[in-house]
Amino acid sequence: METTNKRDTTYMISTPPEEVPPEDDSPSGNAPEKLFPHNPEPASSKEVIHDAPEVVVEPWGTNVNRPDSPFSVDETIVSGFQPLAFDEKGEPIPPRRESELPAEKPRTFGIQRRYLLGIIILIWVLLLAIGLGVGLGLGLKKDNNHGPGSGFVDPYCVGNPDYCIGGSLGSNYYTTNGTFNGSGIALATEFWNHQQRKIMTVYFQHWSGDIRWIQLTPQGQWIGGTKTEMIATDAKNATPISVVSYAINGTAQWHVFYLDTDDIVRQKQNTNATNIWQDGPLNELNLTAYSAPNVGLQACWYGNYYGDSDASKFPTNNGQNNTIPFDATTHGMHLWYPSNESTFIQYGWYEGQEQWAEQHSWPNMNAHAGVGCYSWGPGSTTYAMMVDESSTAEIWWKDTDTNLTSTSAHPINTWENATKYAINDVYASTSLGFTQYLYAQMKDGTIMGHQIDFEAENTTSVEENVFSVGGAQGPVLGIKGTHMSVTAVDDQSGGTSLYVFYQTRGDDLSVFIRDIKGGQWTQGELPIPDE
Repeated sequence: METTNKRDTTYMISTPPEEVPPEDDSPSGNAPEKLFPHNPEPASSKEVIHDAPEVVVEPWGTNVNRPDSPFSVDETIVSGFQPLAFDEKGEPIPPRRESELPAEKPRTFGIQRRYLLGIIILIWVLLLAIGLGVGLGLGLKKDNNHGPGSGFVDPYCVGNPDYCIGGSLGSNYYTTNGTFNGSGIALATEFWNHQQRKIMTVYFQHWSGDIRWIQLTPQGQWIGGTKTEMIATDAKNATPISVVSYAINGTAQWHVFYLDTDDIVRQKQNTNATNIWQDGPLNELNLTAYSAPNVGLQACWYGNYYGDSDASKFPTNNGQNNTIPFDATTHGMHLWYPSNESTFIQYGWYEGQEQWAEQHSWPNMNAHAGVGCYSWGPGSTTYAMMVDESSTAEIWWKDTDTNLTSTSAHPINTWENATKYAINDVYASTSLGFTQYLYAQMKDGTIMGHQIDFEAENTTSVEENVFSVGGAQGPVLGIKGTHMSVTAVDDQSGGTSLYVFYQTRGDDLSVFIRDIKGGQWTQGELPIPDE
């Protein structure tokens, strides 16, 4: 496929100087000039601030300088330059009194009334231009305290700013370059394809509103992200994005999920056999998600790790090869989407089925937060991570082995809360992500990673392996409510690296990389084309 704007953007770059993230915090066509709620400075070197021209307007009622009256006190013309007039007999004509002169047109504030309306309109236009210029200038310079911004604010966000992001907090927060402010972020790694074409593909929402992809090559370059790599044009502002990729019987498949402008859950799918993005079967169901500026959505591969039956390729926390085989008898996908403000609905699809089927309802959850999942590990137990209504990230488990005897402590084939561990006080609309570690955004904007021992009802955390994502000078905050995507990838040195993607300004797609065993994070930005 031919691509444009290819640049050498090796992702292993040195950590940039510390950016002090703002205390706080998403839009396609006809966007006004934009800024970012989390950065008092211009969000990008490409950002242009348009200032309205200065116009000086006289206040109403100001006296207009007029030439001195050519009349004397008795209104008789006395100017020595006034020529004499003569009648037909040659007699001089006496000077006329003012009453004999043509009547002067009525005036208001010294202005003839026939021109007054036009002048009023002109002054109104100039005042409007000045007001817009001053308002925009102040908006671009102001700090954001995670409240409604300048410009149009989504009515829902006026009273619920913690559940909103980007342009919904104020139309001036929309971006005009790079990524959408509040872009969904999803990625697919391809362990079967490392040396052939790509290591991973990242899916995002361009500032224009399109959903696009950009790829990391084995040479360490990010390519794509242009109009050529466009997948969908009907995505809602700041849509969540989720992707599942796998290979079965020699065919690689990609499934991308998002919300359209009518809040309908959409599925686009592609294979290496067709190389064409087409509508998936889920579209026929017209599943309508809860309508809010920022909501959760997650799809997850069900079965072995992205279709790779070799369990040894699955990275472990200690960097060694996995020695426990997968239970890979069933392949398919799970999907979670919010049906109302406190309920997620789970659908499932299995290889060979023609349509998705509803499987479970999750009440008492926060529809604005993300969903995490872990269903490719050893054994028969699958896991889901969700945020409840009190901003606690919970871990739920389900053992699908019907050959086991169900007990009160370990029920079979039902979703159960792993009550021995949870992450308290996460940000209200945090995204969740899991690969090797469970990631969540905290109230201050920090992205935290947690190592989890997944043991069904005995699931706990390895507290000494809790860490923050950042750079050499400490944590790098994400914009409040940023979408997030994470993975772990084998590197050329034989080890495994963690990748964490989120937004730190609003027009960026930042990536943080660290060895799985620990060490320093490196930070970079994906080269997102402006066009």
